[in-house]
Amino acid sequence: MAEFSSPGTPSGRHEKSLGLLTTKFVNLLQEAKDGVLDLKMAADTLAVRQKRRIYDITNVLEGIGLIEKKSKNSIQW
Repeated sequence: MAEFSSPGTPSGRHEKSLGLLTTKFVNLLQEAKDGVLDLKMAADTLAVRQKRRIYDITNVLEGIGLIEKKSKNSIQW
C-alpha cells in the first residue's frame, strides 16, 4: 500500500522527482563558470545514484537547444 504525506510536506518520491532534479541541475548550470558544467561533479553535488538521470536531463536540454556537449562529461549552457 502506498504511503502518502500530508499536503505541504515533501515526500521522498517528490524529492527525487525528475522535475525537481532538473530544476536543481539548471541552477548548477547557471552558476557554472563560463557556463561549462562537469557532469560527474553535477551528479555528485545532486547526490544522484544513477547518472542515467543526469543524462536524461542533458538529452532533453540538448534536444531543445539549451545546452551542447563539449566532451563526454562536460556540457555548456
